[in-house]
Amino acid sequence: MSERNRTGAVVPESRPSEGDLRRRLEGRVELIESALRRYRMLERTLDSRGWRRTLQDEPSLIQDVLEVEPTLLEALERTERRGEQEGWPEGSSIPKTASRVREVRERMAMRVRDALLTRGLVTESLSLEEKLRELKEVCAQEVSLQRTPTEPFALRIASVGRAPQYVVAFVFVLAALGLGVGILWLLLLGSTGVALVGGTLALVALLMGTVTLLRMKAPGVVWLTPERVVWMPPGDEPPVAVRLDSLEEGGLQLEDGGGALSLRGDHFIRLTRFDGASADRLRVLLELFRDARVRAQAARVDRRVELLTFSALLRRKGTWSSGQAVLLGRGVFFLPDPDAGAALLHAATGRRLLSSVELECVLEGLCWQPESELDAYLVRATVATGGAAWSSQDARVARDIPLEQEVHITRGEEVLVGNVGLTKRELAYRLVHAWSEGLQDSSEDVQPKLSSGS
Repeated sequence: MSERNRTGAVVPESRPSEGDLRRRLEGRVELIESALRRYRMLERTLDSRGWRRTLQDEPSLIQDVLEVEPTLLEALERTERRGEQEGWPEGSSIPKTASRVREVRERMAMRVRDALLTRGLVTESLSLEEKLRELKEVCAQEVSLQRTPTEPFALRIASVGRAPQYVVAFVFVLAALGLGVGILWLLLLGSTGVALVGGTLALVALLMGTVTLLRMKAPGVVWLTPERVVWMPPGDEPPVAVRLDSLEEGGLQLEDGGGALSLRGDHFIRLTRFDGASADRLRVLLELFRDARVRAQAARVDRRVELLTFSALLRRKGTWSSGQAVLLGRGVFFLPDPDAGAALLHAATGRRLLSSVELECVLEGLCWQPESELDAYLVRATVATGGAAWSSQDARVARDIPLEQEVHITRGEEVLVGNVGLTKRELAYRLVHAWSEGLQDSSEDVQPKLSSGS
């Protein structure tokens, strides 16, 4: 009887209260709760379109996570183990919070990895803390839009906007007309105060909305210098730059559809929403300035070489051939179709592209070379294609034929003729005038090459 009473008097050990559990865990629960808030904020930021700008403006979003990340896993393990051993208090939120932290942390880690991949950083072997520090360093880098002394020029190439800006302007005009009608209606009803106050607020909202929409729909812009390519994405995203000397073979890829280019160098960037012509132009220019010699020569010049291209016919030994003429103040070059652009690109860089290459795109980059270098590239291309290279000292422009009618140049028995468009005639007159007056400097070491090409 006494034994039964003694057994019945045993009181089962009660579970600790949530307050007791928090005290025993010495702040680990509070750390988990704080981590959940911080991880969620960073995850939402990385999941938004403007995450680069946000992290650049608010680096504390990453720093706050870095403050809890080193000790979080230990806090989770201790908390979960204590709860399993002693039992969770009735209705406790601690196990749910711990589970949510693990889920949010995993999703955030994927966002961080993807963000670093957009910059060309491979992070598979790094811990989350190391990835966060890499991301913080990347976001802290600001791209200067000022040219350096070794960047004498910057070529601008714009992508295609998401919506034509005239559409946005048309919508603004319609909204403004509707607003005006509404204000007039209120004035006729005698509600002057409502019309003035409401009309002013509506007008401000309309203007702000239009500006925001224009910024969102604006096209991205590429600035290309002899040292780097700077991509200014649409909207409010910060610019990204890739050094041209970091672009290796295969680092420039034209994606399927031809409207986007991916560059992989010291950073990885994806240039989007380019039409076919702009994408080809950008690809040719990048191939040019990926060449170390072309970059070095471009850094030496302070002005572009004046030149003019036009479709032309060359008569040689009684046979006419079509091609592209390049007119300079020191001579004229003829490159036969259809390989004029590809031949000049190969002459300058030693590389060939699988698709067609426009001559004007190649010359857009090569006109930022010293005149002697440009002449040498053109001579090399004419030799490779069977074209012609005539010095202004050996060839003659027909003075009795107006340029409005045609450009007519002869050298011995050979004749080169072509038509110059209206927008190019002023430049054509200036270059032809330089032939007779010698207004542009001539290079003695290139003249023998020019006079021998035929």
